[in-house]
Amino acid sequence: MIIIKKTRVILKTMNRLFLALSVTLFDYQNLQDDFEHIIQGKWIPVQNLHLTLKFFAGQFEKEFLIERLSELNLQVEPSCLKGLELFEDGLVLYAKTQNPSILALHREVEKALMLSSAQEFTPHVTLMRIKKIHHRTLFEKRLRLYNEKLLGKVEPKIELIQSTLTPEGAKYTSIKVFSN
Repeated sequence: MIIIKKTRVILKTMNRLFLALSVTLFDYQNLQDDFEHIIQGKWIPVQNLHLTLKFFAGQFEKEFLIERLSELNLQVEPSCLKGLELFEDGLVLYAKTQNPSILALHREVEKALMLSSAQEFTPHVTLMRIKKIHHRTLFEKRLRLYNEKLLGKVEPKIELIQSTLTPEGAKYTSIKVFSN
């Protein structure tokens, strides 16, 4: 929740919880350098990179989620992050993965918590929310160069994370690790 008070923005802490997989990018700085001057936005800090299995926002208390998720067999197979894509609707640049066990786990979590998604789940790692594409043709050409490039890996470490919004950006705190 954001409250505006006499030209000052105060970010109130909310119970913003999500279930995530740890990721490792092999050469994140080089990737950023390759898109410099082509796109504008803020790259996700390396310590915040993850693959979100399910975002709960403030729907549940953390104690409930820990209890309910502990009853599930939360496991995924490690996989590669290979290639870049763009979510056009939100201009989100992301690394993609093809791992059926991530899709199956996502469905299992939704079923256990009686949730459903408004849109189809696409396993991905958000790298940047793009504010502006300076050179669309060059950007698309660069994306094609990354089409089959091995970028990193998705680890089988599954954890419940709390996101706290601060003026400097989101701060993540691990609440519970379910699987290594």
